[in-house]
Amino acid sequence: MKVKGNYAAVTEDWLKKQIDKSADIAIVDSRPKRKKYDKGHIPTAISIPDSQFKKMTDQLPEDKNTPLVFYCGGFKCKLSHKSAAKAIELGYKKVKVFAAGYPAWKKKFGKGQVAAKSKAAAKLKAGTEEGSIDLKEFEKIVKEKPDSIFLVDVRDPDEYATGSLKTAVNIPVDQLEDRIKELPSDKPIIFICGTGARSGESFYMVQDIRPELKSVYYVEAEMTVHKDGSFTFKPTVE
Repeated sequence: MKVKGNYAAVTEDWLKKQIDKSADIAIVDSRPKRKKYDKGHIPTAISIPDSQFKKMTDQLPEDKNTPLVFYCGGFKCKLSHKSAAKAIELGYKKVKVFAAGYPAWKKKFGKGQVAAKSKAAAKLKAGTEEGSIDLKEFEKIVKEKPDSIFLVDVRDPDEYATGSLKTAVNIPVDQLEDRIKELPSDKPIIFICGTGARSGESFYMVQDIRPELKSVYYVEAEMTVHKDGSFTFKPTVE
């Protein structure tokens, strides 16, 4: 059956059959992720909240002929219809909507899948400046438990190439916004640079864009990495 917007409406039974036979389709949950999707969703569905659709189009299949099925909170919810219309505008040819949505699925087949809760990242000893890490704490972790943190060198690639800490990944500060989803939630994140300026900027960027990450720090100091992998600090001069 076709509905307004030139996409087909499907039933929970049809959708269940596609899932059971591992059909080549993409099922998209258009509801808010943490408030709805994480608490229960249709098996194999991916979360692309309608409010975040434009930012998350990279989650959709590259092949525009792949069937897409959108659903949300039922007949009174418009989110799946809005997302379906956006997918059609992007050129997807086989867009469908499960208009009865998650309530109908849950009533007939149960709660479905629940998003796994991420392990909370450990809290570290803070420094005197907001967002900074205590320097002695940082030295101890890097020397004794470097794999327990996600260390990010936010200097430019040419600076990083001259030498950095062994476990540090290079995400230049001017690329961080586009790559911020790469940051993990199960480890403390620590930003470093040469002076504390760009690392501090990175800390505040995370606060604005991914506020759910609670264990994020930066090194507030002039930092020099030596050829043998050791490093030294100098107090930052205001």
